[in-house]
Amino acid sequence: MKSLLSKCKSKTAIAIIMTASIVVTTVAEGNDIKVTWKDTLRLESADGNNKLKFGGRIHWQNAFFSDDEFGGKLLEDGDEFRRSRIYVSGLIRERYDFKMQYDFAGGDADFKDIYFGIKDIPVLGNLRVGQFKEPLSLEELNSSNSNSTIERANVNRLVPSRSAGIMAYDNFVNSRVSVATGLFRGADDSYGNYRGDGYAATARLSGLPYLSEDASCLMHLAIGYSYRGDDTATYKLSSDHSLASNWKHEVSDVDNTKVLSLEGALKLGPFSLQSEWVEADVDASEGGNLDGYYVQAGYVLTGESRSYDQTLGAFKGVSPSSEFMEDGGIGAWEAVLRWSNLDFSDLTPNQEIDTWTVGLNWYLNKNIRVMLNYSNAEL
Repeated sequence: MKSLLSKCKSKTAIAIIMTASIVVTTVAEGNDIKVTWKDTLRLESADGNNKLKFGGRIHWQNAFFSDDEFGGKLLEDGDEFRRSRIYVSGLIRERYDFKMQYDFAGGDADFKDIYFGIKDIPVLGNLRVGQFKEPLSLEELNSSNSNSTIERANVNRLVPSRSAGIMAYDNFVNSRVSVATGLFRGADDSYGNYRGDGYAATARLSGLPYLSEDASCLMHLAIGYSYRGDDTATYKLSSDHSLASNWKHEVSDVDNTKVLSLEGALKLGPFSLQSEWVEADVDASEGGNLDGYYVQAGYVLTGESRSYDQTLGAFKGVSPSSEFMEDGGIGAWEAVLRWSNLDFSDLTPNQEIDTWTVGLNWYLNKNIRVMLNYSNAEL
C-alpha cells in the first residue's frame, strides 16, 4: 500500500511539472515574461495573452465539543488539516484556460479541479470540460477561502460538488446575469473515475437586479436545478463541523433524484445577508423529500465589504484595506451569525437538525485569516 501511494504521488508531481513546462513554453513565444505577486505567484507574457498562476491553501481546524455524544454518535475533541491544496491555472493564447488542483489532506493526492476550457465561443459562450463544481448552490460555489464560516451550512449536504463532465456558461446584461448548464457523470472515487450509467444534468441562472455603480451594494437572486440519474443516493446528517460524527443515509434502487435550489443575497457595504433553500426529491421505494435552508448575516467591523464575482455569481470574500502589522494596520474583522436547518424525516423519523453558528473572522491580510466559530446543534 505504501509503495502504491508513493507511486501515485510521484505521478502527480510529474503531471504538474509537465503541464507547467508546456504552458511556459507557449508563454515564452511572446518574448518577455512578467513575474508578479498578486495574492499568488503569476507569470504573464508581454502581450497579456498567456498567463500562469500558482497557488494553494492550508486549512487547519480544531474542535472542542461540550458533550461526549450527540444523537447516539460519539463526539471527540480533535484537530485536522481540512484542506491542503496546490494548484496551477492559466490562460493560453487568450482563449484557452485550464486548472489543475490537488488536495493532500488525508495523506493522498485527490483530484479537485482538473479541467480545460475554451472562452468566447460564438453563440455558445464559454465551454469547460473535466472535473469541476457543478453550477448549483451559492453556498457550494463560494470558495472555502471565501466563506464566512469555517464549514458550509448543513443544506450543502443536499447538493453535488465536483463531478466530471462538460459545461457551457456565459454572462449577459453587462455581466449582471449569468447562466450555466452542464452534463455530468458520477464519481466512484476521488480521482474523477466512474463506471456505470448514472448521469446528471445541472443548470443555474443567477442575476443582480440591483447593483450600485461602485459595486458596494447589490442584490443577488438565483435558481438552480439538477436531475440526477444515479441508482443510489447517499446523504449525511451532522452538525456544522467536519470533525463531528454524522448519520449516513444510503438509498438504493433510485430511479432519479431532483434537486432544486433557491438563493438570495444582499450586500450593503460592510453588511451582508444571504439565504438558500434546497430540496432533494429522491424517487425510490424508500425515498422522499429532503430539504433544508439557512439564513446568514455578516458585518465587517472594520468597514470593508465582501467582494462579488459577477462571472460566477458568487461571493469572493473580504480583502482587508490595511494589513496586520503594516503601518499600524489591524487587518479586517468580520462578525457572522447563521441559522440552518436540515430535515431527513422522510428517510428516518426524527432526523432533523437545527444549528446556530456565531463566528468572528480576522483577516490579517489577503492570504491569512483566523476564524472562530461557536455552534449549537439540536437534533
